[in-house]
Amino acid sequence: MDDNQLYRDIKKGTKEALGVLFDKYYERLCNFSLRFSIPKEITEEIVSDVFMKLWQKRKENNIHHIRAFLYTSVKNSTLNAVKKQSADRKKEERTIEPAIIESNQETRLIHQEELLRVQKIIDTMPEQRRVVFMLNRIDGLKYKEIASILNISPHTVQNHMVKAVRFLHEQYHMYNV
Repeated sequence: MDDNQLYRDIKKGTKEALGVLFDKYYERLCNFSLRFSIPKEITEEIVSDVFMKLWQKRKENNIHHIRAFLYTSVKNSTLNAVKKQSADRKKEERTIEPAIIESNQETRLIHQEELLRVQKIIDTMPEQRRVVFMLNRIDGLKYKEIASILNISPHTVQNHMVKAVRFLHEQYHMYNV
């Protein structure tokens, strides 16, 4: 079932539609919120609150693009949470914890080192470029969706992606020489 149909069902008071939408986007939205260096517990609370408010205000709201609405709401709530954090709190380093199936310990270690290397390169990108890159490559969002969420033009999203891919390619190969 498509997202906008789920939203129409939510507006009609169908709790099951809210559950389907929640299951579809909860993890993605939590991961999106985590990119702003918010502790996992807070991101989970933020995402849950967004869905609760969506349900509570279902009769008042008139949302045309539910996916963009969810990401924008989570972004705004996350930014508010960032402002509330104390200034001296250090950003926690995130690491990629890949699910590697190979049983060979050495192969797993090599894969982890490569993924960490890529993550470190991504982490050195300017924040907006990094967020655009992750939304596109990890969450699979289209340029127009990213533009709507971040309040920038699709052309700006495209420019960020070109620069991000070029930077990742250059840095990765420079590191491996």
